[in-house]
Amino acid sequence: MPNLSPAAALRAPGTARHAGRAADPAPSPAVGLGRRHRPDIQGLRALAVTLVVWYHIWPQSLPGGFVGVDVFFVISGYLIVGSLAREVMSVGSLQLAKFYSRRIRRLLPAAAAVLLATVVSAVLLFPQGRWQGVARDVAASGLNIQNWNQAFSTTSYEGATESVSPLQHFWSLAVEEQFYLFIPLLMLTCAVVSRGRRPSHVLVLAVLCAVAVASFVHSVLFSAANPDLAYFFTTTRIWELAIGGVLAVAVPQLRSGPRSTAPLGWLGLVMVLVSAALFTTEMNFPGYAALLPVLGTVALLLAGSSVKEQGFRSVARWQALRPVTYLGDISYSLYLWHWPVVVFSVYILGPNPGWLHGGAIMALSVALAALSTRFIEEPFRRFEPRRRRRRGRRRAALPAYGTVYAVGALLVVLPIAAAAVPYLVVEEKTRALSQELDLAAYPGAGAIHSPGTVPQMPVRPEPAVAAADIPSGVLECLTGWDPAAMELKDCVSGDTASARSIVLVGDSHAAQYAESLNLLARESGYRLYVLARNGCPFSMEPLHSDIVTFHGCAESNARTAKMIIELKPDWVVTASLTPEGYANALDWEWDSAHQAESGFYGALALLRDGGLDVAVLSDVPYPPHNIPECVDSSPDPKDCAFPAAGEPSPLMQAARSVDGVRLVDLSSYFCAAGSCPAVVGNVLVYRDTHITNSFAKTLALPLRDNLGL
Repeated sequence: MPNLSPAAALRAPGTARHAGRAADPAPSPAVGLGRRHRPDIQGLRALAVTLVVWYHIWPQSLPGGFVGVDVFFVISGYLIVGSLAREVMSVGSLQLAKFYSRRIRRLLPAAAAVLLATVVSAVLLFPQGRWQGVARDVAASGLNIQNWNQAFSTTSYEGATESVSPLQHFWSLAVEEQFYLFIPLLMLTCAVVSRGRRPSHVLVLAVLCAVAVASFVHSVLFSAANPDLAYFFTTTRIWELAIGGVLAVAVPQLRSGPRSTAPLGWLGLVMVLVSAALFTTEMNFPGYAALLPVLGTVALLLAGSSVKEQGFRSVARWQALRPVTYLGDISYSLYLWHWPVVVFSVYILGPNPGWLHGGAIMALSVALAALSTRFIEEPFRRFEPRRRRRRGRRRAALPAYGTVYAVGALLVVLPIAAAAVPYLVVEEKTRALSQELDLAAYPGAGAIHSPGTVPQMPVRPEPAVAAADIPSGVLECLTGWDPAAMELKDCVSGDTASARSIVLVGDSHAAQYAESLNLLARESGYRLYVLARNGCPFSMEPLHSDIVTFHGCAESNARTAKMIIELKPDWVVTASLTPEGYANALDWEWDSAHQAESGFYGALALLRDGGLDVAVLSDVPYPPHNIPECVDSSPDPKDCAFPAAGEPSPLMQAARSVDGVRLVDLSSYFCAAGSCPAVVGNVLVYRDTHITNSFAKTLALPLRDNLGL
């Protein structure tokens, strides 16, 4: 699993996906639903939020600080699920309108303030190329679906090069709110099953235990199979909330005396701290591993249930000290504010904060949290509008829930509407990508292929929309060719009526040449088949992450090679991201350089043995920083150049070992004299680790000359 903090992930575009682990826990705010005041719970929140903030700032010193999310989930379940269970067991029903009104007043105001502040900060501090990403995160966060947004963006191949979001930490809030749409209905089902009678402790406990067990089993299996997705899924986390509810319902039957609860509290504290100190993001999490912090939190909650009877040898007594409980009081706002502060400060001042930089982040986060709690959280939490009946009748004490829900809707819509403004600003520029470039003013690679005077012009595409400058046409085959599920006729462009054909096969670094070859195919009379699959180089040896070997790629390549041989094209063209690129962008690798070269050799030899002409294109340089952002913020694009790498790729080495394979070295169009510019011939070269489609089009003439088309 990834092993970088979100702060460190800002160093280069290729490490951004690692941040998915970093924006972990969201504290569940106190709702005041317990049977008695529990100051030790606020102290437990203080411990959890401290672990989280410390980990986000200085991850090397606390590699497992992300377990704070598990602590918060158990606390949330203990308070809220426990309250719902007690209510349904007492009266046989639930006041759902009141329940959701309370959550709206407690959660939405501070969250809306953070979302609005983040939109404004992003517009002021971030380059335009990041505005749309932030806007999408605002919408996902406001609608409580940020966990799904994170799951399906940060784990995707293309998503691996995106910059760290200042709002990705809203994922855990989304998990909780999705759970609290489900669990009240389950409690009501218990009442229905009881046929008008109040459901018993046994029934409620049985239902909560069933939910916990089912979710835990799913979490263990899914975390082992796909930990990147499992980390964000609601279904892999609700067992932690359910266990908190089980404890709340069972505590009256399990209450222990001071002699037994004091050691239990210290044991629980050790379990949480050991998790924070020893866990890493390379583990299959949550899965089995989450049991340690979850059970540690259960022990602390159980020990604190008799806090009034315990002395200063008790952890719960120390948790109840006022400075500690105050930190717990502001923990919700502290969680909300600290992550945007980390992301924006690291963007401005650089990654890996030292003690001074990190201390400033912590101080500013605490200050914002204190102000947010005092002037946003508390006033809204106390706000409970009441309505009067007609004159002459007794005043009603029923809260006007309609007002609360209206305010809640406004607090959801307002940040999303604000985020739509910068989103549309960039969207307007995106439309310009459909316009053809004037090659006289924007020759791109043509400035090197046919040297001449190039007028000084604004860079195209604009850096703000570079990420959207991707090949058009046969998009499905550009991102996910699968011979088991797709047909060749679905992946054809160029001159589709021609009897001659070219096949482009490989990963996304092959697919980035699709538009170049499409232009040549139309002009020279060839059909073009684009059989590309993101993250799947045309190799017979599979890549692997720390825990998963991607056998499906090699198996798909074997079937694809057979189809290509049967097709008998005039040319087969391939390219691939280098092993260093896969390691930087995705943490994927081959076991050795020999294995990597052997895998490519097997694929190329198979095509040559089938009597096909094969061309291998050299890979593009791997930028060590975000080129569009650099060009957008630098007065001179020359400042964004980077050194050229010297070692040949295993694909090129394999191509030299297979008789008859043509090597097409395009490196001179990207780098000269050991330096790789960000802009060539007024055209922006890179959109991330891939080249822009605009620059790819300007490589058509060099490709034509090399392939003899």
